[in-house]
Amino acid sequence: MATESEIHELYTQLIDQFNQARLVGDANRVPLLKKIVAALGHPDQTYHIIHIAGTNGKGSTGAMLGAVLEQQGYRVGRFSSPAILNDREQIQLNHEWISEAAFIDSYEEIKPVVTRMGIPLDGISIFEWQFLVTLIWFKNERVDYAILEAGLGGLTDATNAISAPQLTIFTKIALDHMAILGDTITKIATQKSKIIKPGTTVVTLASQDEAAMQVLQAEADRQGVKLIAPQTTVTDAKTGLVNLQATLTSDVFNWPALQVNVTGTFQYQNLTLVLTAIAVLRQQHVGLSDKSVKDGLLAVHLPGRFTRLSETPLVYADVAHNPDGMTGLVNSIRAIDSKPDVTWILGVLADKAVASMLTSLLPTARAIYTVTPDNPQRALPAQQLAADIAALDPTVSVRVMPDMPTAWQTVHQAKINGPIVVSGSFYVVRELVEMGVALDD
Repeated sequence: MATESEIHELYTQLIDQFNQARLVGDANRVPLLKKIVAALGHPDQTYHIIHIAGTNGKGSTGAMLGAVLEQQGYRVGRFSSPAILNDREQIQLNHEWISEAAFIDSYEEIKPVVTRMGIPLDGISIFEWQFLVTLIWFKNERVDYAILEAGLGGLTDATNAISAPQLTIFTKIALDHMAILGDTITKIATQKSKIIKPGTTVVTLASQDEAAMQVLQAEADRQGVKLIAPQTTVTDAKTGLVNLQATLTSDVFNWPALQVNVTGTFQYQNLTLVLTAIAVLRQQHVGLSDKSVKDGLLAVHLPGRFTRLSETPLVYADVAHNPDGMTGLVNSIRAIDSKPDVTWILGVLADKAVASMLTSLLPTARAIYTVTPDNPQRALPAQQLAADIAALDPTVSVRVMPDMPTAWQTVHQAKINGPIVVSGSFYVVRELVEMGVALDD
């Protein structure tokens, strides 16, 4: 029997040999993956699947819904991306990451099937391997429900290789990954809508962008499935430092004084999606008690989404990385402090809509410390980000930092009054974790 260190070495070697390229965007990838899934015996048909796509909110929606199903006693698998803490974080069963040994075993189960098909092992990207490992591991672990998040878009995303899911959920659709998905909401929504399959039920937000809603409704009609997007009223909303409470009512649900173990004003729309999904599952005769819903929402844990790192000083980390996400983050800050005076540690990727993100956050900024995210291919250099900030608002204090540890230390040594927010990219928040900063207060 291999030792823990031997297993870790094998796992590291396996990850290193994977094709690290992002192959999404090649329209031929999903048909290929469908053939592999079929050759594996359709593991995706051994459990109920909830497929989630959208621009922002996929992780929060999946985590809340998964926590509720888990409280009911179901075995719940989740596949999400990108990871913050560790790649294995992307594949979970009842909040436990897949082990290195289980990942290797699942890969070894898939490998001979792929080889017999004449497909070179390095012809499959790391994300596609992670997706295939997920399907096999969930089958072997007798998962009841699998919550699968589309990685990018929908039409050409690896997760689109599954059979029709029980539910298809669309979170807020906004502008992001425009070089791949298109430069309008309609184009992006069209890409994402292609995960809708005959036999599913579609859930989305009544407040969805009008252009996106038209696309989703048209695709649902084309596939002959129902789209459910109830008008929801949120009252008695209290957005706290670490949690929120609200009463949510619609034509399909009525939940007074719900408490959720996440915070941020953007979470109300994700919570609306979750409650709509629960109502639909109940209509489909899935057992979900009121107690499981309430306990699950109290138990949900999602690091990196407006997560408070400390109270004194008040520090938050958030993975907002596009204009819509940044707007949601800024609104959440304003819900806590109507006249915020924020010190930002900010790092962004060069392929993002940087100017739009900055336009949202600059009115809140006392000072901005810029860093270069740990992604050599895509990172916007800290110097360039500082120049972009100065061009938009020369009155804002900007300091270029050589790295995240220096930024973190400098800001804390300055004994700043007012909140500190670390944001701009998953990579920036990941660096905090690698420095030993816990994503919990």
